[in-house]
Amino acid sequence: MTQTVFDAIVVGSGATGGIAALKLTKAGLRVLLLEAGAPVRRNSDYGTPPGNVARQLYRHFISKRQRVQEAHATYWTTNPDFFVDDEDNPYTTPPDKPFRWIRNRRLGGRTLTWDGVTPRMSDFELKAASRDGIGLDWPISHADLAPYYGEIERMLGVWGTHDGLAQLPDGEFVGERPLTPAERVFKERVEKEFPERNVIVSRGLRAARAPGSALSSVSTTIAAAMSTGKLSVRTNSIVSRILVEPDGSRATGVEIVDALDLHREEVRAPLVFLCASTIESLRILMASDSRAHPKGIGASSGTLGRYVMDHVASTVYFALPDVRDDGNARDLLGSDSIMLPRWQNLNGVREDYPRGFGAWGGIQRLPIPKAFRKQPGVAFGFLCARAETLPDKDNRVELDPERRDRWGVPAARITCEWKEHDRVVARAARESIVQMIEAAGGVVSNLTDLFHMPLLGGIFSNIQKEWTCSTPGLFCHEVGGARMGTDPKTSVTDATCAVWDVPNVYVTDGACWPSCGWQNPTLTMMAVTARACDHAVTALRRSEK
Repeated sequence: MTQTVFDAIVVGSGATGGIAALKLTKAGLRVLLLEAGAPVRRNSDYGTPPGNVARQLYRHFISKRQRVQEAHATYWTTNPDFFVDDEDNPYTTPPDKPFRWIRNRRLGGRTLTWDGVTPRMSDFELKAASRDGIGLDWPISHADLAPYYGEIERMLGVWGTHDGLAQLPDGEFVGERPLTPAERVFKERVEKEFPERNVIVSRGLRAARAPGSALSSVSTTIAAAMSTGKLSVRTNSIVSRILVEPDGSRATGVEIVDALDLHREEVRAPLVFLCASTIESLRILMASDSRAHPKGIGASSGTLGRYVMDHVASTVYFALPDVRDDGNARDLLGSDSIMLPRWQNLNGVREDYPRGFGAWGGIQRLPIPKAFRKQPGVAFGFLCARAETLPDKDNRVELDPERRDRWGVPAARITCEWKEHDRVVARAARESIVQMIEAAGGVVSNLTDLFHMPLLGGIFSNIQKEWTCSTPGLFCHEVGGARMGTDPKTSVTDATCAVWDVPNVYVTDGACWPSCGWQNPTLTMMAVTARACDHAVTALRRSEK
């Protein structure tokens, strides 16, 4: 037992954990930030391209301990040490329902491998249930999130254009980035053929993955929180459960397992923020059973662990034979790319499926050396469609009664599959992407058709096959399981992300989402967290009077 010296505990150090640490410390609270993985040595842990490739190939061909993690393309463009060892961190799925749980257990979490794409969500997504009767509306609107969106956009330096699209609200941008020559051609041809479709400059960060990058919470929000003098950071600290008062009404802290020596310890604070990533936060809630909460914290509604979602994604590679590549090297970043916002089921248009999809990609941006290109003078690119899937109660996370990880913590059992709607919208998304490529004079190709990859050809061929219609979880946009709402009988948290059953526990990562929209989720997760922090500080100060 340790003496209470903190006002708040934040579990997880990624995008949402960094925001929580910053907001709470700036409000004057003494905060303990807990990270299950190791610290990051800013100058060495990002590695070098040759060294990273050597590690990747060794682990693929020899050790074979990251089979799940290597299914994600970003694994092959960063240091594989940022990704977990699958043998030490097991989870289970039904044999016929595979799920790719992509995880980064290092200080900074998945911001270490984040692409920095930052679109806002609109009320078309936040209030979708009012339009089609499926699931629950979010209990908050874009107007509620707008001040927090703006706060984060200004802090991180988000780039973008003001396009005036209702389905993609404009943000507070620092400027706009140019399209490449080939992207300008693509935009002109697509918008001429399909006036309802907008090819715009992506909203995002102009930052590559590197030490000190704006992509990393370590370099931005956590660094700023440390400067307040109010933040303590503990790495290699795995949270196994949340502790509660005997009557279960309030949380008193958390139990930690030391990742290095397996020592267990309790740390106390009157406020707990779960920012551990969707599935890990669900696992912690469910493992926090007590006499008052026999099925875990937040389980009283029967919805804890249910309605888990991910985007179903499809990536299409292509060449534009009549557009010459000028040979200039260009960035592929959150801000240096293109985006096609959703155009389906808007303003009276009705498709054969509800909700919709968007796409992100780039032309003349793929960082493939000329020596590996089969047609070095031809512009080539890709578009990745991401479609909104629907919340389904059978898509869920539970605790596996038999499996535990290396540290003795119960493993998650994940049951999540694409339902018929998800498959329909995924097909429509891919068909639309191919349709636009062909209308722009492009030729759809496989990676092996575009590039010479004698050593990596088989690996990348398998990755491309899985990304034709992504396996659930693979897109790393998993959300849901502890959804927010207006009724404790149908949701786990209230509109401020406070758990109905234990209101000094806040769940502010993707777990609290009632629906997933089509947009990249990170900016919205951060805005939701910032808003929850303001409410939590007010509630804490009220309780202290």
